[in-house]
Amino acid sequence: MKIKIKRLPDEVISKIAAGEVVTNPASVVKELVENSVDARASKIEIQIRNGGKSYIKVSDNGIGMSTEELTLAVQRYTTSKIETLEDIYKITSFGFRGEALASIAEVSRLLITSSNGEVSGKLEVVGGKVVRISEAFRERGTTVEVYDLFFNVPARRKFLSSEKVEARMVTEMVERFLVALPSVEFLYKIEDEVVYFAKPSRLSDRFSTVFPEVREFREFEEETSFGKVRGVISSPQYCRKNRTGQMFFVNGRFVLDSLLNSALERGYGESISHGGKPYAVIFLEISPDRVDVNIHPQKLQVKFSDAQGVYNEIIRVVRDQVRKFPGFTMFVERPTSDLSSDGRQVGRVDYADGTLSDIGATLREGATSVSEKSVVSRAPDSAGPWGDVPSTLERPIFKTVHSVNQLPYQAPYIFADVLSTVPANYLIVKERYVIFEDVDGLAIMDFHAAHERLIFEKLKTRQFSSSRLLIPVEIRLSKSMLDTLRNLERELEALGFEFSMENDLVKVTAIPSLVKVTEVKDILTELLDDYRLPFDKPETVLHALASKACKAAVKTGDKLTGAEIEQLLKEVRSRGFLTCPHGRPIVMKIKFSELDNFFGR
Repeated sequence: MKIKIKRLPDEVISKIAAGEVVTNPASVVKELVENSVDARASKIEIQIRNGGKSYIKVSDNGIGMSTEELTLAVQRYTTSKIETLEDIYKITSFGFRGEALASIAEVSRLLITSSNGEVSGKLEVVGGKVVRISEAFRERGTTVEVYDLFFNVPARRKFLSSEKVEARMVTEMVERFLVALPSVEFLYKIEDEVVYFAKPSRLSDRFSTVFPEVREFREFEEETSFGKVRGVISSPQYCRKNRTGQMFFVNGRFVLDSLLNSALERGYGESISHGGKPYAVIFLEISPDRVDVNIHPQKLQVKFSDAQGVYNEIIRVVRDQVRKFPGFTMFVERPTSDLSSDGRQVGRVDYADGTLSDIGATLREGATSVSEKSVVSRAPDSAGPWGDVPSTLERPIFKTVHSVNQLPYQAPYIFADVLSTVPANYLIVKERYVIFEDVDGLAIMDFHAAHERLIFEKLKTRQFSSSRLLIPVEIRLSKSMLDTLRNLERELEALGFEFSMENDLVKVTAIPSLVKVTEVKDILTELLDDYRLPFDKPETVLHALASKACKAAVKTGDKLTGAEIEQLLKEVRSRGFLTCPHGRPIVMKIKFSELDNFFGR
């Protein structure tokens, strides 16, 4: 019988090995920049053409190589990073296998020019074969130029993406290095156009460079049970629909780990809307013997000796940092002048029956109201810098300014324990927002969202009792929903519900004290409907109930006493609430500095 198993030719083996390390231009840039960093470079220049498919250059001012080291560098398994097997388990450098240059050389036309400060040389390699070694003259450092990637592997080249897509992936790779190495100067060009020129700076500066859309973020550093966690996280108001704004580094090395992403998002909890992905750059500094970096060809994945402990610590650290955000912040842009070049006014906004000066005087005097009628008009034939402003506003701009001693309405308290102190002046707008002065700006609170979150937290922490109903609430359910109710019966009873079932009729005789009787039917049917489907179920019944029970919160138009508003403010501040359970903001702040900038003060 003919033997079917045979040894592959060395040429095929080398191409397969190269394919594990080099998958696209971005992977080439990754390997070359990591080599530069390992060579202790403080300046790195990156340039690509045609998305990196035809040309990639990475140049540095590192320690460089001698001519003899140049010839060794393009051979497989030649490295200066490790010597023994034990060294693999205490890696502190980016590279260590000695595969990168050899793999790149196998599938491209490679030109390396290097100098160690004493000896300079140039090496040319085509398809893995050295074709020329010559003298060269340059300052200390190394320049690697990669031409015609995958020119000798047409099947692989055919599956490269378009020039724009490949360039975008290279840019994303460069951005990872920008935030990972703020002390290194980077110059990045696409064709001959400078995309990034980043001088050495702080992590927060690099974060702003890569994510300029994020205006509110926190830089932090904390010791944990496994080592140090540091980085930058965005305010919950800044999210993407995907995780492209999240970067994790383990001992300086970028890694992909969906559990790390999940731990980050769990740390944000209910402060982000469903599906929102916050921005974050997080560095984990762990003893090398507690993490294995040798489990992925491109070293993009790692394995922790205590994975669960790492994830739990990330959740805790992120949660602590998120609580320190003061709230959502509104940034205002100063409008352009309403005057033309010749001094003629091209747009105007008139405030009638309640001017700004009148409002200010009213606030100072502590009066109970400002004119109920506020009209805004504009010049009839010009939109002006304010845009298309309507000639009138049917609803008043400023409804009522209250001081607690002059409240027009006294309603039953929402809270069992109400503060005895009186709040400062505040402004109620559209019967749903409360505007008040904070330390560094004007704050706007949605009292419905704030009350929703308070109910949610009290249910989650079981700060409620069970209330018996004099008249049971009757609900008719389908067979599938009845089956779901039977499965959840014990958990619902533990939360304060009591009910009996007769055929398709359910009689609810007791409910949690935080749930309104009028909302029982809707809350229970929605909760059962969530659990009826075999997928996308809520984490727990308590979590689902808390989300549904927010229907009991005060609504737009409900009357609140000054003490109740003060209590809401106290709860929001002391608990660090940022959003309602559905991810909508509770408090929005306009900083005084932004107002000063807007008005040119």
